[in-house]
Amino acid sequence: MTKKTATLASIALAATLGLAACSPAEQTDSTPSSDSTAAAATTINTELFSSPTQFDPAIASGSATVSAARLGFDTLLRASDDGFVGGLATDWEATSATDYTLTIRNDAVCSDGTVIDAQIAADSLTYLTTVDDAAAQAATAKAFGTGTPTFTADGDTLSISLTEPYASVFAGLTLENTGIICPAGLADLEGLAAGTVDGAWSGPYTLADNNAGVSVSYELRDDYTAWPYELDGTPAQTINITVAADSTTSANLLQSGGVDVTRFYDSNALQFTESDDFSYSTTNASAYSLVFNQTDGSGSIYVDSPELRAATAQAISRDGFNDAALDGLGTDLASITYIQSPCVNTDESLLQAYDPAAAASVLDGQNIRLLTMSNWDPATDYMAESLRAAGATVEVTALDPADWRAAQREEKGSYDVTLVADGNTSGIPAISLERVMGTLSEDGGSNITGKANDVADAAFELATTTDDADESCAALLNAQETVLEDVAFAPLISDTHYIVARDGFTSPIIAGAWDLTTMRVAG
Repeated sequence: MTKKTATLASIALAATLGLAACSPAEQTDSTPSSDSTAAAATTINTELFSSPTQFDPAIASGSATVSAARLGFDTLLRASDDGFVGGLATDWEATSATDYTLTIRNDAVCSDGTVIDAQIAADSLTYLTTVDDAAAQAATAKAFGTGTPTFTADGDTLSISLTEPYASVFAGLTLENTGIICPAGLADLEGLAAGTVDGAWSGPYTLADNNAGVSVSYELRDDYTAWPYELDGTPAQTINITVAADSTTSANLLQSGGVDVTRFYDSNALQFTESDDFSYSTTNASAYSLVFNQTDGSGSIYVDSPELRAATAQAISRDGFNDAALDGLGTDLASITYIQSPCVNTDESLLQAYDPAAAASVLDGQNIRLLTMSNWDPATDYMAESLRAAGATVEVTALDPADWRAAQREEKGSYDVTLVADGNTSGIPAISLERVMGTLSEDGGSNITGKANDVADAAFELATTTDDADESCAALLNAQETVLEDVAFAPLISDTHYIVARDGFTSPIIAGAWDLTTMRVAG
C-alpha cells in the first residue's frame, strides 16, 4: 500500500457561511454487492480510547459515543474536503440566515424498512432540540445557534426556521448529534439509549453486541445504499471496536494483526510511518486549552481575578504539556481550536508567556481544583506539578471522557479550571469559540466560562449572523482578541492523530476527521 498523509482540511468560510444553493449529493459505488462472498465475510477490528456509554445520538457525549453514533445514524449532510455532500439530503438551500430547506433523498430506509422522509427528519431534529440533556443542548447551539429552531415537513422537503439568524446551519447538520433517529427509536428512548431497538437505525450499521465498557460490534445493513463518499475498497460486514488499553499495546496489536485500524497520538505511531506494510493519514483530532471557571457562586478562585488566571497560564508551558501528553508531537495553539482553521487567532502576543517565577508570585498559597480526564495521566501530572511548583495546592478530579465533559457544564461548583479538548472538525471556528463566548451553558449555550463578555459576544453574534465572509472573519478575530486579553482561557496544543491501517485495509481522513464509516477492506 502507498503511504499517505492527509492534514486537516479547512472548509472555506464563504462556503459555510454563504447563503447560496448547494449542489446535489455525491453518490458512491462502494456498497458491497449482495452476491459477493468475500464482502460478506469481511471484518475490521479497530479501537477507540473508551467505550460508547449509550447509543442515542442526540445525547451523545464523549469521543467514543460520538464516534460510534456515526455508524448507526446518518446525518442530513456530511463534510467534505470541498464543502458539503449529501447524507440523507440531496439538495440544500438557505434563503436567509433564518430559513433553510433541504430535500430528503427518496431511497433511504430505516433498519426496519421504514422509508426515511422529511417528517422523520423533522421529528428526530425536534427531539434533539427539545430533550432536556446537556449534550443535546450544546449540540443544538452548535447546529442552530441561539434561537429556537422549527422543523416542518412537506413531502420530501424539510424546512428549518430559526428565531435568531445563524449562518452555520449546514455545518451544524453534519454533526453526529444531528443523526436522524428512526420512529422506532423515538418511540422507545430507553431502548434507543441501550441500543436494543432494532428499527432505530438510519445509518449503515446496526449494533450487534455491546459488552459495556469493553467492546461493541456493529453489523452492516444489507439494505443500506446511502453512502455519502465514493471510496475505494469494500465496507466491512462487521466492525469490532475494543478499548485501547494504551498506545504501546495498540502498536503491538497492530503489528500482530490483532487490530486492523487504530490511531496514535504519541511516538508509537512513528514505527509505522516508514513501513510498506501499513498506510497512515494524519489529522488534528483535539485542541487542548485550560478554561477558567468564572461562574458566580461556584467557589472558583478565578471569579473576578484576571491576575490569577494570567498567573495560572504563566505556570504551564505549552512545550512541557506537549512533551508530557504527546511525546512532543502536538502543535502549539493560539486560540481554542486548530491554528489551521480559517479566522483563528495566530497572534502569540495575546497569550501569557511561560514565566514560572511570575506565576509563583501570584499563585503561592492558592488552592486550585483542576478538572481533567482520566486517560491523560501524564498531562494531568504535568499540569498539577507545574502549579504546585508555583506554590499552589492542587486538587485533581479526573473523570472518564463523558462525565468530564458533562461536569464542565453541570457541576460548576466542583472545579476552578478545566482542561478542554475541542474536537471540531467542521472547519467552522465559531463552533469551537462558543465554548468561551456567546450564550452561557447555564442558559442553554455552549460557553462554559460562566461569565458573559459583552464585547466578545457582540462580535461573535455578528460573525455568526452576517453573510459577508470578510466581515465575519474580522468579527471572529476581534472576539478572540477580547477573551484572550481577559484570559478567559489559556491555549495549549492540538494533537496530531495518526490513523494507521495494516496492509489490506484503508481508513481515509475526510475534511479533517476520522470517520468509522469510511474504513474499508482494500479491494
